[in-house]
Amino acid sequence: MDFKKERVHCHNKYPEVIQFKAESKFEKKLNKVNGVAPFYPVQLGYGDDPIYQTCIGHLIDGLELLPYRPDFMFDHCFKIIDEAGSFFFSRKGVKGIVQGVPQRLLNQSREDWESIIDLLGVNIPLMTCRFLVKRICEAHFLTDGNSKQLTDRASHCFGALFYNEFIKRFAVDDSGQAGGSISTERINKGASFLKLYLSGKKGTQRARNSSYKCLDLANECNVPTPNQRMELLLSLLLFNMRNERSHGAVLSPFRTSKSSIGRYESYYFAMICSYIFCLGVLDLRGFGSLSGEKIKTCAEKMFVDNKYFLVSAFNR
Repeated sequence: MDFKKERVHCHNKYPEVIQFKAESKFEKKLNKVNGVAPFYPVQLGYGDDPIYQTCIGHLIDGLELLPYRPDFMFDHCFKIIDEAGSFFFSRKGVKGIVQGVPQRLLNQSREDWESIIDLLGVNIPLMTCRFLVKRICEAHFLTDGNSKQLTDRASHCFGALFYNEFIKRFAVDDSGQAGGSISTERINKGASFLKLYLSGKKGTQRARNSSYKCLDLANECNVPTPNQRMELLLSLLLFNMRNERSHGAVLSPFRTSKSSIGRYESYYFAMICSYIFCLGVLDLRGFGSLSGEKIKTCAEKMFVDNKYFLVSAFNR
């Protein structure tokens, strides 16, 4: 398939619906499970607050395009994080929200949110980790505004010492120089490391290279806190995806030569992750008769229940 020609063809043939290869494969997987998508909506309570009703409008607009466009549902969930979360972080912008919400959620219902971040950390797709490692490493050597902001947020989330070792380990070549394009090998190693980091579990092997003491997750003091893991997902993964999409810097995710079922899994994870956090922000505002326990049950449905389990849905 010549994807460049096919995208133009898709536009010119409107309203005819033309499926790309990844879309066709995804539909076949949906048909195997009678069209049930790996998504479970929490049951929300009624409320007439204008902000709450605006947020509900975002949710139903996003749900309308499921199961085929989890990226649009992601957009709407992040709008809720921004809209409802700004109440707590006036004049601090989205950066203040994504860096400050984790601690507020933990303060409100620590046990539930520690369980939630455990579920998110263990189930993050390796493709999503590769995407995030690539973006963090590339941003370190770029000078545009979005890259500089991502670098600042990564340093804040990891801590300066950890961040510097992360860049040295995964973003530069063996001579210590920027390697231009980050090698696939380094991205894969970084993704495996990031997946362990997000799990919150202690590593089983000590780091062989003493130059990376902060990256030694076998050392208990280097294992990230629930707050750090939540901030990583909100501030580095979700906020960066939101920026790339809102600035028009990326192609339609399911209509490129690199589109695959794995990309659907990755976007479904990002969508569910943003949905869980937007529910958390609504709970902080007292909207929707929500609670940490109710949100945790929703997360368990999507990551544990056989009907909605994210990983098995894309491996059938």
